[in-house]
Amino acid sequence: MKFKFAALPLMLVSAIASAEQYNSFTDADYENRDYGYGDYRILSVLSQYYFGALNTLGPRKEFNYILPVSNIYGGLGSFDGDPFDDEFVTLGGEYYTGQWKVFGEFQDVFTTNVYSAGAGYLFSPNLLAEVEAVKLEDEDTALFVRGKYNYQLSGTDYIGFTAEIDDGFDYRSISSKYFTSLAGGQYLTAELGITDTDGGDFYWEGAVEFFFNENTSVGVAYDELVEDYEVNATHFFNRNVAAKVAYGANRDFDDMDMFRIGVTVQL
Repeated sequence: MKFKFAALPLMLVSAIASAEQYNSFTDADYENRDYGYGDYRILSVLSQYYFGALNTLGPRKEFNYILPVSNIYGGLGSFDGDPFDDEFVTLGGEYYTGQWKVFGEFQDVFTTNVYSAGAGYLFSPNLLAEVEAVKLEDEDTALFVRGKYNYQLSGTDYIGFTAEIDDGFDYRSISSKYFTSLAGGQYLTAELGITDTDGGDFYWEGAVEFFFNENTSVGVAYDELVEDYEVNATHFFNRNVAAKVAYGANRDFDDMDMFRIGVTVQL
């Protein structure tokens, strides 16, 4: 017993030391979709900078469900395929002051401008409420109300929930994410989302990812809305650089093959 108690502080120090801290995240991805009758190619780069350090939960790519840290982000990309080519741009940011949050975003997607702005209130570190206005070019402004709740389990394990509804009650969505650490330095995440819209279909999406260790993971994902499913993998070569790869298909298009590769840089 004396040895166990003496070793406990060392174990705690080791656990704390194993958590990494990052401020910036940059992803560069290339995706190719072959439908048999033609190819579609998407190239994108997205970067996000946080004005405070984010602590990992073990895996280098996993963080808390709610991140009340001010940040800015931007991205651009290109879509190349028949019958058209186009570019898209995203710029945005979030600012936290005390328990309040304000945020905004601009997107130029397929020659359509999309503006959004909102405010939120952090009732506790585990409960966040938001109101967001979204304006599509030549369309009326839509208002969304959103709530995020993190139910903390033992250690770093958690179950997170997000619920969202629009001002006309035409759009309703709820999603959840589960993170848990397993024996032997392994981890598991599971995600499920359900969306219901008036005049549209009820659909769901889900994903599961297994981490062999803090650096390497494999996962599967399915999106019922577009009937896409994929298998993917991520590997960090060191604390800063990771490679990503994914292969997918589509239930509606038997000949469709999707291949995606990417690089993540975390500093």
